[in-house]
Amino acid sequence: MALVKLGVVNDSVKHTPLYAMHRRLGARMTEFGGFAMPVQYAGIIEEHRAVRAAAGLFDLSHMGEFELRGAGAVAMLERAFSNSAARLVDGQAQYTIMCADDGGTIDDLIVYRRAPDHYLLCVNASNIAADWAQLSGMAHPDVKLEDVSDETALIAIQGPQAAPILTPLTRIEVGRLGRFRIADGEVAGVKCLVARTGYTGEDGFELFTGAAHASRLFEAILAAAAPARLQPCGLGARDTLRMEAGLALYGHELDRQTSPLEAGLGAFVRFGHGFVGETALADQRSRGLGKHLIGIRTDDGKSIARQGYRLFRGETRVGVVTSGTFAPSFARPLAMAYVDTAAGIEATQPDTHLAVEIRSRKVEVIVTPLPFYKRDKK
Repeated sequence: MALVKLGVVNDSVKHTPLYAMHRRLGARMTEFGGFAMPVQYAGIIEEHRAVRAAAGLFDLSHMGEFELRGAGAVAMLERAFSNSAARLVDGQAQYTIMCADDGGTIDDLIVYRRAPDHYLLCVNASNIAADWAQLSGMAHPDVKLEDVSDETALIAIQGPQAAPILTPLTRIEVGRLGRFRIADGEVAGVKCLVARTGYTGEDGFELFTGAAHASRLFEAILAAAAPARLQPCGLGARDTLRMEAGLALYGHELDRQTSPLEAGLGAFVRFGHGFVGETALADQRSRGLGKHLIGIRTDDGKSIARQGYRLFRGETRVGVVTSGTFAPSFARPLAMAYVDTAAGIEATQPDTHLAVEIRSRKVEVIVTPLPFYKRDKK
């Protein structure tokens, strides 16, 4: 397998191609996944509500991108990931999981089929190195694996007005592009790969383009979408949006100690094609899961259960919170948590009362079905 490593690895915080624009727009910056990223512009709640009501524009250029080319690409993907890439057709995308031999999660990602022998992978920023190591270790004589992360920018437009905003900017029929489908073309005169995917629970698109063209694309969309009340959005709103939609985040709901089955992602595990970790997951499925992902809301409507806070049933510890925040769509705190199977099936059922330990004080919580939020697809 030929390997081409284009990304430059260093210990300093990296900047996306849109860093200067974020500063110019007054964004509050933070470090995330080794990158300086905007947390918010006007404010997390305002940006969150803009995405739910109209549209938001996100810089996702910190994400990693790998390309696979060659006659052995499908065979390599079948070995590497839990979902079956053999089912993909040209122009289709697929959510999938990369597992270790023991079934733990190395990363979750999206695979895009551009041609029968050409695939694009979009991986989490914090896992670029780990993913590269895992994939490059799967030697295949007919595959060229290339890291194109540093030369690729990714901009997402999310919300019910996303398609109407993009329509006059491109010849691609974005309104007719199906979910998890992709198309090549230009947006505002910038060459892009347009994917109808997202991480907010809303309709929307993710635009892959060359790093050198990212600022022009971002500015053009902002200018064209001003009447539609589109807002630039930071990682803060992206997190509250994905959590309301019950979407897993690596390092929270997913990690090396957690399998995709425990995370409720069994629909993306296709047994029978020999992927790494399949035997361990089959054993886990047969033996029974060690924990289950649930949604919870604090009974007082104001206390926030954050990652790492312990869950109790009576005096017995039964689990731990993975993500928790104030949810703007519901005007109250919500959280996701793992409950140990040993606590009994009742502990995972809707309306069950548990308790979370917040600063040495136990606060009652109520188990709530996931996802918390579902968009009106009309």
